[in-house]
Amino acid sequence: MNELNVALVGCGFFGKQLALSFHKAGANLVGVTDINFQLANQLAEKYSTSAYIDVPTLIESTTPDLVIIATFNYAHMAPAITALNYDCHVFIEVPFALEPQDCKQIMDLARSKNKNVFIGHLLRTLPGVMKAKQFINDNILGKITVARATRQRWIDSALDKNWWKNDVKLTGGKLFNEIHELDLLCWFLGDITSVYAQSTNRAHPDNLENHDIIQLLLQFKSGVFASLEMGTAYRLHEWGISIHGERGALVINFYNSTMTLTLSDGTRQQFNLYDEFEADLSLRESGKSIQKYNEINALAPLWLSRASEIEVQTVIQHLTDNAVSVLTEQPMDAVIVAHAAKTSIQRKMQINLA
Repeated sequence: MNELNVALVGCGFFGKQLALSFHKAGANLVGVTDINFQLANQLAEKYSTSAYIDVPTLIESTTPDLVIIATFNYAHMAPAITALNYDCHVFIEVPFALEPQDCKQIMDLARSKNKNVFIGHLLRTLPGVMKAKQFINDNILGKITVARATRQRWIDSALDKNWWKNDVKLTGGKLFNEIHELDLLCWFLGDITSVYAQSTNRAHPDNLENHDIIQLLLQFKSGVFASLEMGTAYRLHEWGISIHGERGALVINFYNSTMTLTLSDGTRQQFNLYDEFEADLSLRESGKSIQKYNEINALAPLWLSRASEIEVQTVIQHLTDNAVSVLTEQPMDAVIVAHAAKTSIQRKMQINLA
């Protein structure tokens, strides 16, 4: 495969970012589609390609190697199944899907077709996060004891009440829409055997269904206990993951763009999350303000665009150079746990995972 031909389904904020990232990486954008055909046309003009009325027409007309899916969260399954049935590889922006059985159906079909499914967990691909994963794999921390993940900040209610991310039917709620930290816990620490979750809305009475406080208690097959707390009702901001073991601990702090390893003998090492100063600085600066994603034509901040470019590079290297992308590892785990947490919230009980 010399030049990678890609087609895009979904031309909103992050669809545009993915189109730019694949373009920068040397891929050929052969066509786009969106339920808003005007958006598709605008993006097609930018990249001198064509807009198509629907997914089958797009794929039949362009025969892409890879189909990128950046639709609303609830609408990932149908285009993924269509793309796989046309023998295309698939890249799906997170979350993979809102139902574990949808993920399973997609993965079963992909295996039968010998095709790859990449899930856009872009935080996995940051150099500092990759280094943290290597430390864990190399048993640098020894036996892991406990872990904690947070994504806590304050966000005012959106002025646009019709913004799709306000609609839990489209997003699945914040636990799905902001699934990155849960995914990292699964990716770092392995299988989760039980989850207890609770959530509420304390600060956004104009949208009570969209809970602004979510708390999870997780038990892993290895015996590790972990917690995840997230939401938009927190005046003091936290965003990161800490993992503790018998020999030391590591802390990933997304607000200051660092990963710190501290060992029991007092040894301490600190690494930046990116390999370039400008992207680290952008992430640090973003912690001082609220990132706006509800403007379709808004530009992504540098840290986010660089993260997208890094993840896209791993996809292309996987397909062209046989360098396995971490975006193919444990694709379903976070959705399975998020779905169990949603059930736990509804039933007010601990959910055991088979």
